[in-house]
Amino acid sequence: MKKQLNDIEKKEYSYLISVFSSAVNETPAPIPYEGINWNRMFSISKICGLDAAFANTVLTLPKEYLPNQDIIKILKENINAEILIDSNHGYEIEKVLSAFDKYNIKNVPLKGYFIKNEYPRSDFRSISDYDILFNRNQIDLVKKAFTELGYEFLHNDDNQYHFQKKPYMYIEMHATLVHEWESYYPYLVDIIDKSIKRDGYEYSYELNLEDHYLYMLVHNSNHFRMGGLSIRMLLDTYVYYRNHKDDFDLDYLSDKLRLFKLETFEKRIREIAFNWFSPDKQKITFDDLEVFILLSARLGRIDAGVMIGSHKMIKSAEKEGKSKSKVSYFLSSVFPNKKSMSVNYPYLNSFPFLLPVSWVQMWFRRFFIDKNVNVKNGIKNRFSYTDDDVKYFKGLLIETGFDDFE
Repeated sequence: MKKQLNDIEKKEYSYLISVFSSAVNETPAPIPYEGINWNRMFSISKICGLDAAFANTVLTLPKEYLPNQDIIKILKENINAEILIDSNHGYEIEKVLSAFDKYNIKNVPLKGYFIKNEYPRSDFRSISDYDILFNRNQIDLVKKAFTELGYEFLHNDDNQYHFQKKPYMYIEMHATLVHEWESYYPYLVDIIDKSIKRDGYEYSYELNLEDHYLYMLVHNSNHFRMGGLSIRMLLDTYVYYRNHKDDFDLDYLSDKLRLFKLETFEKRIREIAFNWFSPDKQKITFDDLEVFILLSARLGRIDAGVMIGSHKMIKSAEKEGKSKSKVSYFLSSVFPNKKSMSVNYPYLNSFPFLLPVSWVQMWFRRFFIDKNVNVKNGIKNRFSYTDDDVKYFKGLLIETGFDDFE
């Protein structure tokens, strides 16, 4: 597992962080270093889901520091595309909320819906889906509303219902903020009853400032423990805390952080966020945690996620007196069990003997439709991690206030 950056990578990420800082603080774009590879810089920003913020900021550079015309064309095309997607998202999500008003469906939009508006421009912060909390007993009305708007119901799992309207809209309706088996569940199970009605809507509500920040932390901590905490998550933390710190009920927030056992995580992540993005206090140390974050792309590191899943399975089996290995984990990822497969192939609930058929469907789709399979990397990630890699991640967990692999 990659744990360090070379000097060129440090220079690249330092500049990238400076550009994002300029974007959210609306300060002059940083002057690029000599020999900068603009193609690579844009590629990294796109992987982070912050390409529009990058493109808009770079194009404000003085003429003598601008990229060449080919890069400028790419940046301008990206800006136009993101504006189009952002406008479409905004129009479509408000149609959904209007339909919910029509059918008296209480709803609480989450995360990206509000976070986008914390940025100077909403298109600076792209999103791949919308998350909306609702009351599960209204699912029939929810399906009716989505059907009228031209959405397709894809599937549901234990706490989410997934709807899609191509090409841009993907909405996850959350019956709960977290899964029932998570330690946070008892504290968040009734959060919809504590939400605040939004102006201009009959049935759309929002979490208060502190609860929204807490949910961001819960969500980000879950991503972290599954394999990654991205630059964009840090930037979200920075803009949200910066924008609302004077309005927070700090006593309430402190009590909740203590109850959720997130005091250390929140303090450490906020510290890094403000060190990176504050316009007058930029400081990147490239310590283990910072490098882990920088390499986490948009949602996390696949190599770390695979290692965590494999290690947890092996240790869990050992506690039960069973024998599991990396090979066992590899086979379970190639041939998942009925419970995990039934999320996308619900017919297994009625016909469990068709599990092998679902494996064929899954791999056909991944190889020939989604085309998201890299066999070489998949095998490498499952067999190449070492005890030192496990120790390294354990150290990150301890540093941020978590126990060993949970």
